[in-house]
Amino acid sequence: MSDAPNAESKPLSVVLIDDSKVVLTQLEELIASLDGVEVVGTACDGTSAIRVIREAHPDLAIMDIVMPGMDGLAALRIINANFSDTRVAMLSSLAGAASKAEEAFRLGAIQVISKPFEASILEALFESERERRDREAEEG
Repeated sequence: MSDAPNAESKPLSVVLIDDSKVVLTQLEELIASLDGVEVVGTACDGTSAIRVIREAHPDLAIMDIVMPGMDGLAALRIINANFSDTRVAMLSSLAGAASKAEEAFRLGAIQVISKPFEASILEALFESERERRDREAEEG
């Protein structure tokens, strides 16, 4: 299996949602260093996340669980109900937040990633999501 994306494959489109500008910058810098993945929008809370996802139609959203206003779990419910083509991975910095992670999975999150995150975990997520998307496109 090659690390390079298929030449015919379009980049995996990603929306980043976190109330921390530091985390958003770290995610954007990581993605900028990767082939085959592009950021198509960012948001700082659940309400703006839904708007950005509605406008950008990303393949993947990476969203913090705890944010001011509408949190990630509330936004996840709306995203999964209305934007089924967008898959969601959640970020969590809560120590002992097993119940929040369990709820995220129950609501349809594909992965819960602990902060601070390791680049290799996100890289593997992007690769598997790109492969899944391309495989589904081939199958029709």
